[in-house]
Amino acid sequence: MVETGVRTSVPGWTQWTHSTQWARWTVVAAVVGALLGVGWALLVPPRHVGVLGDGRAAVLTGESLHRFDAVALFALVTAAAGVVGAAAMWRAGQGTPRRALGIVASAAVGSVSAAGVGLGLAAWRYPDAAGAAAGTVVALAPDLATPMAVLPGPLAAAVTLVVLVAFAPDDTDDDTDTAGAGGPEGDDDGPGKDDGPVSPAA
Repeated sequence: MVETGVRTSVPGWTQWTHSTQWARWTVVAAVVGALLGVGWALLVPPRHVGVLGDGRAAVLTGESLHRFDAVALFALVTAAAGVVGAAAMWRAGQGTPRRALGIVASAAVGSVSAAGVGLGLAAWRYPDAAGAAAGTVVALAPDLATPMAVLPGPLAAAVTLVVLVAFAPDDTDDDTDTAGAGGPEGDDDGPGKDDGPVSPAA
């Protein structure tokens, strides 16, 4: 029996392997996102308000800026994770449009996981101030203010993929250079070589 060296694969087995791989990547993205959410909840500063009574509160001077800090810090950490994760996943296998969509989707899963865990932990750290007495100063749990805060992660992953594709080496250039160097025109022993004058006695 002659072995041709060509490996065949069962379509069903290949599809199951790819699905398992993407499931693992999605789980990893969710776990990393959860860790980022924990870090965000521990680092972001709360907003302090003065309780006026009757369910009313006044934001202290300068404390309103912490609402922007919460969104900016979340966008920064998720975007950085999107860049690193996209580069790692893209280099780990063959680049295809389907793989690119999967990477962006995994980054979105990670951002949503970070938002859920981060907001949950922040709410646990800073209890509801509804029952606080008038005249006291309480700390409000940080929030993200808008659902759009989860977009920087997948957007950063998508931009990273565009950059990787744009700067990826083209294999056709190497083939052309090789053909030009070893072709008939570049071969020193080919018919185009000038062997000098031929002796009539030859």
